[in-house]
Amino acid sequence: MTATTIRIRAIEPHGPLFEGAIAVYGDAFAAPPYSDLDRGREVRARIRDTHRYRKGFRFLIAESADGEVCGMAYGYHGEDGQWWHDAVVRWVGPRVAADWLSDAYEVVEVAVAPAAQGRGVGSALVNALLDGLTERTAVLSTRTDSRAHELYARLGFEYLAEMTFTAGGWPFYIMGRRLR
Repeated sequence: MTATTIRIRAIEPHGPLFEGAIAVYGDAFAAPPYSDLDRGREVRARIRDTHRYRKGFRFLIAESADGEVCGMAYGYHGEDGQWWHDAVVRWVGPRVAADWLSDAYEVVEVAVAPAAQGRGVGSALVNALLDGLTERTAVLSTRTDSRAHELYARLGFEYLAEMTFTAGGWPFYIMGRRLR
């Protein structure tokens, strides 16, 4: 499978394709370095209960030529009062926050089925997610011990900071890309 043999499309956060996307998410984050077997259930709840109602919410899937979901990505417009947004603003300080987070689209999650990784699916999803946005920047966080930050750097994201979200938690890179 290559990026040219997939189809990216927006879906609503319910139904069989959504459940297929959550299964891909669970599979992608079950492998090291994450090794998190319950993460799919957690992300499903966040999407259904909170994130789907945020300004600019988009949920995309990648489908293989045979119709199987092989990737997913979603995001929304970041605003004051949202947990991730506020944590990053506090960490990076007012100057960086004004530059990167005052009009930002937050790439919340990107996951690719393990068998489809390294084949352009993640790039296609991120590019489609950011296509046509009116925000000035796009921002995200990714664990420093994963290779995802290499993908984001190839897609034009800059390293803005390294931080932890919880005391003793994993370090994350905060990355941003200018959209206009």
